[in-house]
Amino acid sequence: MKKAGKYLLLMLAALLPLLFLAGCSNPEQGSGTNITLKLGVLSLEDILPMVVADEKGYFAAEGLQVELIPFQSAVESQSAIQSGQIDGMMTDMIVAALLKDSGTDLRVTSVTLEATGDRRRFAIVVSPQSDITTLAGLKGKELAISFNSIIEYTTDVLLKHHGIDPEEVVKTAIPKIPVRLEMLVNNNIEAANIPDPLIAFAESNGCRTIVDDRGLSVSQAVLVMTEKTLVEKKEALQGFYRAYAKAVQEINSNPQDYKDTMVAHISIPEPIVDAYRVPLFPEPKLPSEEEVNGVLSWLREKGAIGEHITYENFVAKDLY
Repeated sequence: MKKAGKYLLLMLAALLPLLFLAGCSNPEQGSGTNITLKLGVLSLEDILPMVVADEKGYFAAEGLQVELIPFQSAVESQSAIQSGQIDGMMTDMIVAALLKDSGTDLRVTSVTLEATGDRRRFAIVVSPQSDITTLAGLKGKELAISFNSIIEYTTDVLLKHHGIDPEEVVKTAIPKIPVRLEMLVNNNIEAANIPDPLIAFAESNGCRTIVDDRGLSVSQAVLVMTEKTLVEKKEALQGFYRAYAKAVQEINSNPQDYKDTMVAHISIPEPIVDAYRVPLFPEPKLPSEEEVNGVLSWLREKGAIGEHITYENFVAKDLY
């Protein structure tokens, strides 16, 4: 367990953007007329296409200077977009809807990462000493999550998909993922919803996955842009997505060629580095109306947002 504790300390860093991400853009590259896009990023897998597009000069070829601005938490990036410090950011649809409802004028511009038939993004995992083997075994038990988040949304969808009423599970708020993970591995909590690649880390420390989101379109990571940016920098965003698509195609043709780049930027835990597989990334696309409405309906049922947000005013079209 000492070894597990050592690596759990490393997980704190794994969830924090590395400071050298600030150097991802090349201010001196291109002419002074280059348009700058400032994007808030976190140390998560969906950053990879933007890093590759920058490093290979795809953004520069479009006359763009893309500044990938690292934030240590989602709260910090949300504050930055609310105050107009950045043009857009990495996030998920739950956060995007909550921000839009609170008055931040933004739209989802693309899906950046999603669960597939063979790739999970979130899972409900039980501790090493737990005797729970099925979702039904969670009834009446505590399940650690963060409320009003993509974690809670995927939890509810997974439970309902398998015939379990979310009200039958005792949801416990442990918002900080590193704390949730440490408590799970050390048997201080019996079950938790955690994201990959931390799922694999938990499994390597004796935890067991009960269910994951493979095959369900409920956990998309997205990029959002402010309305101001969409109006004033539309052509730049179109160029951004041309470069982004090129990077995605490059990565998807040989994913493991970019493993070192990924590991450098998101600090994969050492015990699972060898087994880690770089995911396939979707080419630029919007979430479907069904996917968006699922999120909006869930938030409305919780009383978290009003009725004024619709698919048409939540997504941005005509960028690719």
